[in-house]
Amino acid sequence: MRSTQWALLREHPASVWRRFRQWAAGLYRRSLGRFHPLAQVGIVLGSLLSSGFLLLGILGLLVYTGLTGPLPTYAELANIRNYTASEVYDANGILLGKYYVENRINADFEEITPEIVHALVATEDARFYEHRGIDLRAMGRVFFKTVLLMDRSAGGGSTISQQLAKNLYPRRSYLFFSIPINKLREMLTARRLEKTYSKEEILRLYLNTVPFGGNMYGIKVAANRFFNKPPQELKLEEIAVLVGMLKANTYYNPQHFPDRARQRRNTVLGQMVRYDYLHAGLLDSLQQLPLELDYQPEGHDEGLATYFREHLRLKLEHLLKDYRKPDGTPYNLYTDGLKIYTTLDAGLQRYAEQAMDEQMAQVQQAFEKDWAKRTKPWEREKVLKKYVDQLPAYRRLLAEGASPEAAWQALEQPREMFVFDWQAEKRERKVQFSSLDSLRHYFSLLRAGLLSVEPQTGLIRAWVGGIDHKYIQYDHVLAKRQVGSTFKPVVYAQALRNGAFPCEYIENKPVTLANYQDWSPRNSDGEYGGVYSMEGALSQSINTIAVELLMKGGIEETAELAEQLGIGGRIRRVPAIALGAVEASLQE
Repeated sequence: MRSTQWALLREHPASVWRRFRQWAAGLYRRSLGRFHPLAQVGIVLGSLLSSGFLLLGILGLLVYTGLTGPLPTYAELANIRNYTASEVYDANGILLGKYYVENRINADFEEITPEIVHALVATEDARFYEHRGIDLRAMGRVFFKTVLLMDRSAGGGSTISQQLAKNLYPRRSYLFFSIPINKLREMLTARRLEKTYSKEEILRLYLNTVPFGGNMYGIKVAANRFFNKPPQELKLEEIAVLVGMLKANTYYNPQHFPDRARQRRNTVLGQMVRYDYLHAGLLDSLQQLPLELDYQPEGHDEGLATYFREHLRLKLEHLLKDYRKPDGTPYNLYTDGLKIYTTLDAGLQRYAEQAMDEQMAQVQQAFEKDWAKRTKPWEREKVLKKYVDQLPAYRRLLAEGASPEAAWQALEQPREMFVFDWQAEKRERKVQFSSLDSLRHYFSLLRAGLLSVEPQTGLIRAWVGGIDHKYIQYDHVLAKRQVGSTFKPVVYAQALRNGAFPCEYIENKPVTLANYQDWSPRNSDGEYGGVYSMEGALSQSINTIAVELLMKGGIEETAELAEQLGIGGRIRRVPAIALGAVEASLQE
């Protein structure tokens, strides 16, 4: 007998279920056949209910004893620490952006208004203040209305405390018993939460952990995303929109499905009237209001100062290596809720990005018009071949054994993608491009960088590294380029330090430097003659005079001065540096 029992336990669950049904059918034939049909139905239902309660009892015991996985202890629940985004602020305390794994900023008690609480309780758990984590009345309603009567509008039986437990400890897979075991785990965790926290603390925890979709967590982040305001400034109809999203945050997303969100908002307002949190006389007027959003896109490539924030992120990761929390563990930029204050000015940054957007769109249009009737270099195969070797897709094809010709043909196969486009409404366009088409497209785009520095202090007030960080991450504030005539003030400064007189007049004449391979600098306009003061020569950017002043100040000394002023890297000791043959970044 014992060996038979062990054999059954080792069988597949489907096989065991089949044997159970066979046993039940035999029992019916032997025992129930002699009863009246109505009595038979009652006996069967009673048996099923008894079996169901017995099964729940066994599962409950397994969950309580930890055989389905340990439940969170009271100590763990008392020290709940959610992943919290770190925030980047400008010099005036205006939020520029965040670094995060989960986009969550915890709201304090004073930021959670009574209206938010009332809307939440009325919609999600009307008996929240009466139960202790488990609402038996709601569970009974779910069983009879939702399960037996198939009424899906009857609502769920999970309390706010149970939902909080689910948010804090995601569900696991237990095969056929996943739903009952997870529900039991959430009920037991909810009871422990109720013993650990006050009702107000549970509401705050819930509102800071509830997901709003799109890696967005908590009422504070949602209020800022959809209405561009802190939660304490939300209007009642705005609160109802956010609370309404909790039922299905994607289905009722007001940005993507405004009609659904408005209907759900009105349902929430109706629930508030039903449970006496809102005067019935206000309901009609509130429900008639249009859905008005002030949507603030947010992310690594969204919002203000995207290039600056990426540069700052790399600096912070290096900087945080030298700091430790009070418990000795290192800080995590993405989870520890740090507040980073910078010298940027959000107003100036916004103007700088707007200027970049408007001006570069015009410059690009003029550029394309200028090249319209000419052969474009970026469309020549010879030019493309120089850069195709750097494409990851090309390298992968070669690594997989494709010949260069076959790999090139593969790169010519079109597929659907988004590309940056000045003419598109949101600066992006869906196209059918091949990899080579994309390469040609981005070769044809002009780029620029912009940096605004306060002269008196050296503080950076605005930083625009390029035209669009989503599609082009190359930061032109940090990129090194030959600086051209912008280097000439350094040449003039060293000449003054070495005894040149500001009011001295210098002849504009061709010169050949015999000691430097007979190098002869030329003026850009090809004009020579006359004399210039230092002021006049600098303002007119006269090349021959810049070279003469370089020789007077000394090539070595001028290069050293440039390095002392902050130009990094090795500066070649040659006369051509007078004309800007020096590589430096815009920041330098």
